[in-house]
Parts: sequence; structure tokens; C-alpha cells
Amino acid sequence: MRKIFVGAAWKMNKTVDESIDYAKKLVRFIDDNLSESKYIDVFVLPTFLALYPFSMLMSNSKLKYGAQNCFYEDEGAYTGEISPMHLKDIGCTYVELGHPERRNILKEDDSIINKKVIACLRNDLMPILCIGEEERCADIKKVKRFLKNQLFSNLNGVARNDIGKVIVAYEPVWAIGAECAAPVDYIYDMLGYLRELLAKEYGEEAGKDQIIFYGGSVNLESSREILELTNNNGIFIGRAGLNYNFFTGMVKNALNVERNMREIEKNNKSR
Repeated sequence: MRKIFVGAAWKMNKTVDESIDYAKKLVRFIDDNLSESKYIDVFVLPTFLALYPFSMLMSNSKLKYGAQNCFYEDEGAYTGEISPMHLKDIGCTYVELGHPERRNILKEDDSIINKKVIACLRNDLMPILCIGEEERCADIKKVKRFLKNQLFSNLNGVARNDIGKVIVAYEPVWAIGAECAAPVDYIYDMLGYLRELLAKEYGEEAGKDQIIFYGGSVNLESSREILELTNNNGIFIGRAGLNYNFFTGMVKNALNVERNMREIEKNNKSR
């Protein structure tokens, strides 16, 4: 059975106290509802200031946490930057890299993002590599060329035995902050294409087993259909994840999808 991820990056929101209050509620919810689940991972990416308190709150919980960015060196004279080695030291599992806001507002290019991917892998952190086309385009070949170039520029130098430690978050920029997510059939086609690329570059196993999930204006109604896509490993949201009821609703949808997958697997074995 494929794993299902439900994650949220909080962007520059919530004070430390607000983050702790939210995390306490979420830990209780996750531990109460996912104790029997083997295939769902839930994570949150708060601001840097909340990460150390999270390390104490979540040490024995199934809820995981990580950062929204890091630098590409472990230590040194890099004023104001955050070391991936230090993130690992406080128990982070994930680091989000390449979000369109960092690419567009902070002018991070593919070379910088690639260095950060390598730095995360060096420190046993799982990079969540965000890729996606800027505009919706009728020329699908053009979109696919862009995705191919962006994906492999960001993965440059990643060894075959490390590719499985990278998570790919497909986030078409035109769908972020929009009224609704990208069409489900479009998501399915793009995720399938990314798997084809990875299979050709890293082997069939990578194409089949790579963790790839979708992000971009997902609501509770659309999330169920997106989570059911057989080539999708989950949902990654932004500001909507600041709402506890919304985020836990996403997790409940993931639990329903997991139950259905278990039932299908059970029926297949009994034949």
C-alpha cells in the first residue's frame, strides 16, 4: 500500500505560544486517531522559533515537524541563516525547499535550491522539493519541458540510493492561492509524468515508489478525490493548515482513503 502524507507549512504565521497551543491539540488528535494507522504521516512546518518547543512536545508523538527552509552549509560565517545540521539536532524530519515564494520573492534559483537539497540529504533530513509551472498553459509539452528542467536542476548530484529520501511536492504556481485546486485529471497526468522522469533517470523502482504529493488550493471536498489518485502520496497545504478544523478534516479524509485501500487489498488477497 502506498503511504499518504498530510502536511502544512504555516508560512510566517502564529506566535510561539499560538504554535504551541495548536501543536498540543494536534498531537492529541493525531495520537488518538492514527494509533492504528501504518500508512499515514502527518507533519507541520511552523516558523523557526517554534521548532525547539515542538521538539519537546512531539518527541513521543506520531506527529512530525520540520522547517520551511534551511541554508546549504552546516556552519560558518553565514549571518542570519539556519543550519540543516541544527535542524536535525532538534528533531526535524522535513525541510521545505523551492517554494515559489522563495523563488520569486527571495530570488532563490535552481542552483541554490540544489545545494540545499544536497545539504539536507547530508544531514539525514528529508527535503520536500517544491516544483511547478508558473502559468497554466495549453501547451502541455511546454509545461512538461519546464518541469523536467526544474526537477533535474534541483536534483543535480543526488545519487540513486538517495533519491528515495527526497519528497517531490508538485505545486503548480497558478493554483496556489486560487479558488480551487488544479483539475484532478491534470494532477494525475503531471504526477504520472514526474514518475516517468524519475524512472528513466533513477530506475523503475524510483518512479514507482517515489513520494510525490500535490499542493495548491485544496479544500476538504477536493482533497478526498486528490488523495484517491493512485499515483499521489498526499496533500501539502499552506495557510489553510492554520485552521485546526480544516487540517484535521484533511487527516480524516486521508484516514477514509486508507481504510478503502485496506479493504481493496483485503479483497484482492481473498480472491
